Order: sequence, then structure tokens, then C-alpha cells
Amino acid sequence: MIPFTIDELTACLKDTSTGDTIETEVIRIKRKSFLAKFNKNTGWYVN
Repeated sequence: MIPFTIDELTACLKDTSTGDTIETEVIRIKRKSFLAKFNKNTGWYVN
């Protein structure tokens, strides 16, 4: 489980620094190995 706080409801992701909305797709991840391609090098780092 990933803890998070909802501060605003939007239809997609919103870049808080620019206010731009970003098209979003939610998928179910069935294998941990799938996550290997989501990292700093591919631009998917979350702090």
C-alpha cells in the first residue's frame, strides 16, 4: 500500500508547479519485475 494524501479531486494527474493536467492511465501491476522500468533514469522517480 502506498500512503498518500488527496488535496484536490481531478480527472487526471496535475503538475502542482505549473498547474498543467497530465493524461493518466491506471493499470493493475501483477509482477514486481514490471516495476524495474520505472526509475530515475526513465523519469518515473517519485520523492
